[in-house]
This record gives sequence, structure tokens and C-alpha cells, in this order.
Amino acid sequence: MLPVQLFTVIIIGILGALIGSFGNVVIYRLPRRENIAFPGSHCPNCNHAIKPWQNIPIVSWLMLRGRCANCKEPISIRYPLIEAVTALGFVLLALRWPVETFGLTVAPLLIIFAMIVMMSMIDVDHFILPDSLTLPALMIALAGTTLYETGSGLPTFMQAVIGASIGAGIIALINRVGSLVLRRFADTKERLWPIGMDQVNIAALGGALGGWLWGLSAAGASLLLNLVTRRSLRLPEPIMYGLWFVALVLASTGLIVDVSNALAGTFAAAGVAAVLGALYWWFYDMMTDSTAPEDADDDEPIAMGFGDVKLAAVLGAILGWQSLLVALFFSFLIGAVFGIISRVMGGDRQIPFGPYLALGGVLALFFGADIISWYLASLGLGG
Repeated sequence: MLPVQLFTVIIIGILGALIGSFGNVVIYRLPRRENIAFPGSHCPNCNHAIKPWQNIPIVSWLMLRGRCANCKEPISIRYPLIEAVTALGFVLLALRWPVETFGLTVAPLLIIFAMIVMMSMIDVDHFILPDSLTLPALMIALAGTTLYETGSGLPTFMQAVIGASIGAGIIALINRVGSLVLRRFADTKERLWPIGMDQVNIAALGGALGGWLWGLSAAGASLLLNLVTRRSLRLPEPIMYGLWFVALVLASTGLIVDVSNALAGTFAAAGVAAVLGALYWWFYDMMTDSTAPEDADDDEPIAMGFGDVKLAAVLGAILGWQSLLVALFFSFLIGAVFGIISRVMGGDRQIPFGPYLALGGVLALFFGADIISWYLASLGLGG
């Protein structure tokens, strides 16, 4: 490594540690709806203001021996660990996409990685993935494609859009079908107007019948009818997903669109509908100072949280749809392994899926292309 490259990597690593320190503030304050900028950093036990020299990432924790300088209460080791993980991630990204070779390619990846660390820890603590992190991260991931240099192996803008749509669609349909099973095929009580999961259901059915354009057209027509009639016009979910299953079976016979177009269409259309709905409700909540849609039913059993849908869209945007599938494989595998270990050890602490999804996404970002090449070669399809 050249001295200039080493210097750049060190600077980016230090930047990562500093952002990790800020990330600790976001992780603590954002779910509590506190201002992340004011007041300045302080001990949560005695409210003593933390001096600048007591707030140096990792170093200050070690110098203070993990205790508050004023009240001597322990400071969780999680704080320096998050700073270290963020710094390490920044270093690995800078080594994989060197600034000297790829210019600003790494910049959006650094931002998104930091946001993923923050949202993952919030998910661990509060079982939520905040819209104020997931949806801006998606926008950065899509806009960031304009900075990717040729040869970086990262998706183009359209590939990012497709990846985001399919990622959101896969998790959204797991959410809907899995939740339907958990409700023992009873219809959802959720009623969102003018856009909500009803449009995801319709998009999925239309996509299975005729591809993504059919799905989006059907969801758009449903939204328009809702706006005109000023109420939610819908079919019960058991009927919708019964029809969806029939459409997929028909696709497997070749009587309508072929099965690959049906699957791609159903996931992509459902994903776009889910993301557009999420954006609508995010802006609605900000404009009305609400924390959730008024008619959402939080008591219904769910197979997977809707925050995971938005996180999957972020990962799809930075990975493209092929590496996204690798990310999902890693996520479900790691989640299953840790779930089994937790059960064997008698643990009762449920871990949300967001951190597993994030870890799978990071692994796929670094190793996804190689895994896909190996897999295709094993099938005799390699170049």
C-alpha cells in the first residue's frame, strides 16, 4: 500500500470512529424523539456535560476506565464497540474501493454503512427501524449511483432501482403472507387510506399475472379509486392471496407470463407499492407530528416488521438484485443459527431481523459477486 493510500485509509478510519460516536447519540436519542444535536453530550445518570477531551472515540472510554468522570457510574462498553465497528467498516470500505482508484465511489457507501449500524442498534433496543434513517438511506443509495466509477462492481441507477424494488417486495410479501398464516387466514384489520398494504397486495397479484407494469397499474388504479371514493376499496387478504397463489401456479404452466417474469413482476411491483406507501406515511407523520398511521393495528401478529421492508430496499439499492439474494440467504442463515443457539442456551431475548438483514447485506457487499461467480461456475454457466 502506498503512503498516500495508507494516509487516506487512516483518515477515513478516524472519520468512522467520530461518526460512530455521533451514532451513539442518534441510537439513544432518536427513538426517544429527542433532539440529536442539543443539548451536548452528557452522562445519562448525572447529566454532567461531557468535556471534549472526555469524548474522544474509544480513547476516552479507555482513559476513563469505562466510568463517568463525574459520578463514576459505568459507561456501557457498547459505546466504544459501536465506534470501533463503524471505524472498522469505514476502513474496509476504503480498502475495497480506494479513493485513489475509484474517486468518490466509497462516499455514499460510508454514509449508508453508518446509518445501517445506527438503525440496527435501534432495532435491537426498541424493535423499530426508524423511517428517518431507512428512507433517507434509500435516497442516498439511489443518488449515490451517480458517483460510482466504472469497474467498481456497484449497480447503475436502474439496477439500484430494480434491486430496491425486489428487496422491498420480497420482504413485504413475507410480511403479508406470513402474517396471514399467523392470523390463521383471518383478514387484516389494518385499514390505511389512501395507500397501504392493500396496494401492495394488488400490485403483487397484478405483477404475478402480467409482470411489474401490470402490478403497478393495478396498484395505481386502486389508489385512484380510493381517492375518488374517499374510502378504502378492497378485497379481504385471504381472497387476494388465494388469487395470487393461483396466478403463480398458472405462470408455472406458461399459460400467462412465464414464471420468471411472474416472480420478478410480483416482487418488483409489490416493492414499489410498499416503498411509495412508506414515503407517503413518513411525510404524513412529519406533517401531522404523528408516530404511526391512525388506523394501523399494532396488535396483529406479524411475520416481519415493515421496517425490514425498507431496509431490504436500501440493501437492494447498493447491491443490485443478484447480490441482494445472497444478502437474504446470509440473513436468514445467520438468523436461524443465532436463534437455535439462543434456544439451546435458554435465552428468551428476542432479536429482531433488522441486524441479521444488515449483516447479510454487508457480507454480500464484499463477497456477493464472488459467491455468484462461484455458483454460476458450479452450474457450468460461468464465463
